[in-house]
Amino acid sequence: MKVDLSNMAPAVATKDTCMKYLKQYQSYKQHTKNFLESATRTSIRDSIEAVEVFIRQPNIVSMGHLVKTLTNSGTWISHSTLRHLHAHIDFFNRRNNFIEDEGFQEIIEATAKSDSSIFSKYDEAAIFEAIYLELDYSHKTAEHTSRISIPKIDSTLVLISGVFNEMFSTPAFERGAQHLFKTKGIKYIAANVNGAKSSKYNSKLLAEQLKRYSKENPNEKLWLLCFSKGGLDTLHFLKNEKEWAEEHIEGVSTIASPILGSDHLKKKIFKMINSVHIFENTKLYKYIDKKKDIMMKEFQQSLSSDYQSNWFQRNHKELPKLHFYSAIGLESEWYESHIWMVLTKLIFQSSENNDGVVDTKNSQYPSYFKGINLGILKGHHLIGTRSSFYNQEALLETHLVMLSFLEKSSKL
Repeated sequence: MKVDLSNMAPAVATKDTCMKYLKQYQSYKQHTKNFLESATRTSIRDSIEAVEVFIRQPNIVSMGHLVKTLTNSGTWISHSTLRHLHAHIDFFNRRNNFIEDEGFQEIIEATAKSDSSIFSKYDEAAIFEAIYLELDYSHKTAEHTSRISIPKIDSTLVLISGVFNEMFSTPAFERGAQHLFKTKGIKYIAANVNGAKSSKYNSKLLAEQLKRYSKENPNEKLWLLCFSKGGLDTLHFLKNEKEWAEEHIEGVSTIASPILGSDHLKKKIFKMINSVHIFENTKLYKYIDKKKDIMMKEFQQSLSSDYQSNWFQRNHKELPKLHFYSAIGLESEWYESHIWMVLTKLIFQSSENNDGVVDTKNSQYPSYFKGINLGILKGHHLIGTRSSFYNQEALLETHLVMLSFLEKSSKL
């Protein structure tokens, strides 16, 4: 099933219809207001802390942190303000018309009752999408109470970010993780990975950190939530630490991860940049390469579809037997994207559906691997940032609901 979000408001505006749209309009305005207030409070607090650190220790590092904090805070507040202003004129909100869809209601009813017979009619991707839309609607519409309850898990959530996440104030999807902690008491930690390093390098970082954490918290199982290249780093880590992972890790969920690599590195611009490697046998090249990874050669290899797709095919049987491996991809048109994603789409044009960075076809597990492909959701590649208006809270809740439903249905 594909829920149709394109329906316009009904042609005949009855009193009930007008009241429905009025309530949605008011709820959405309040939602954007709450988001703006939260962004303002957090940004002011972060900015004051960054200024205080710079005053105590005026150096290049603290100055860089201050500039990053002020830039990200300004972006977050301005973006939230525009959203709130737009909500005042967005009366006929087309986002919520799916609520009347019979197929949607059928899925939500079955999920609420843990009725596994629904899988004979709809696949995992359709069910995941419907659950997300339902929970997103519940977050944004005060008078709507969802029939779906959010399960609590005993596992600790581990956030593993992707490329150049250091540019942002928080790890990917931390806002959503904070929500799970506040509402369900689910603990979370953020792994420290380097967004400009190879999967080989980051897999070692993950091993060090997660083993240390498990040693300090021996009774906790881990659920790895991996964004973008963080998914690749995690797969390499799991392959290298198979026995340990099977003992300590419950499962892995990837979001917009190029599981089979990225085709962008085949573009002419990268071929031109990488032409420097024709000198790799010279003494000067070898000397510099020992000091610094020239043109991030290993980093690029980690993302290359030629390398990663072959690596996954060769090594998928060596991955640990976990409770689950799940994956979702994202897609967006250029006009639906963040400004950075618009630029990315212009520079790295692709004939495939993509989220601005990752082609959707590479974000799903191949048929020869027993992974759970939860489909493709609407969204650009930066939905995991703290300032994103995307409903991270609902997305993480949807993972909990879906994985619990699959387990009850004996599909995990």
